[in-house]
Amino acid sequence: MNKKRIVLSVVVGCVALATFSVTTSIAWYISSDSLSIDTLNIVVSSDREIKVSTSPELDSFVNDLKDEDLKNTSDDFYFSPVSTIFKDVWMEEKQGTPIFYDCSSPGAFSSGEPYLNESQKGFFTQKLYLLSDFDYLVGLDAEQCVFENNTQVNSARAREILREYPNLGLTENEVKERLDNLLKCLRVSILVPDEDHYQYLILDPTKRDDEEVIFGGRLDNDTDGYYDVYNDQNSITKEIIYGQVNDRSLIEYDEPTNVVVEPLEKPFFLGNSFTAKSKGSVYTYNAERSMQNGLQFAKEESTTLEQLNVENPSFFIPCYKNEPREIVLSIYLEGWDLDCINETMGASFNTKLSFKLLRGII
Repeated sequence: MNKKRIVLSVVVGCVALATFSVTTSIAWYISSDSLSIDTLNIVVSSDREIKVSTSPELDSFVNDLKDEDLKNTSDDFYFSPVSTIFKDVWMEEKQGTPIFYDCSSPGAFSSGEPYLNESQKGFFTQKLYLLSDFDYLVGLDAEQCVFENNTQVNSARAREILREYPNLGLTENEVKERLDNLLKCLRVSILVPDEDHYQYLILDPTKRDDEEVIFGGRLDNDTDGYYDVYNDQNSITKEIIYGQVNDRSLIEYDEPTNVVVEPLEKPFFLGNSFTAKSKGSVYTYNAERSMQNGLQFAKEESTTLEQLNVENPSFFIPCYKNEPREIVLSIYLEGWDLDCINETMGASFNTKLSFKLLRGII
């Protein structure tokens, strides 16, 4: 085997909906509407110069890891949308594991700051250790990574949805196409929690160069068909601006119109919290004037496979001879991605991650 093509593979097979609730019509799934990993294997190629383990103990390193070697990936392990919003905070502190947030709680403090909860579940995170016989820089092998929809399972799910909800006004193929979009909100992240080489990669495998995920905006988290509101210090009712912004004092509002507005209807499967209507009785968000004031939302800092498929990629894992190198692998759904909605619940996909030797460390 070519010594520069040492490969570590992660296979996530058939990620599927655990339960299918008829009551949820929001972008962020509740726990019972989450996703589960059916299989997860980590395999190192037959070249034994790089081994893998879930422990830094030298006698624990092997060529491959099975389900039973990893954290719980059984049927009671669930995914629910989380976000890497505010990652700059924990990265500045050089935290040892990533922090994911749940932005689905409706409501805000009188300052306008929305409620935000640190997520304790709903994503897969595993500490892994690499052990090498030589000093290597290891990176993702973009050409060998695979992210694909499970066509057979998604077709079966589409038929099931239409049997339960025949009045959706969609064909089986149209339902399947929407389920397939779940792949677009899948993320894989790798943290190298080393004081001297601290790095964090967010891989968006389906991202195009012109796509952006904005960490902020109005939401209908309470699913009433209207954008969520709060009362400020003067008991004035205003629309909540969720997410990470540079300065909330720059947010501009229009005065109430006092026109009666009917809520946006959100039929099952087609509803989400990104779309709603503004109540005529509240102060409504004026995006144009706010942006003119200098209001800015944080954006997801993700990387494409194409950006990794270069001679000297920006992300790499330094592995030194006989020194266990810790990395933290995470698999999650980015809740601020506009494809993380009801229409993608229940989809299945297969993923393979491969790592390769980039070059020796001089």
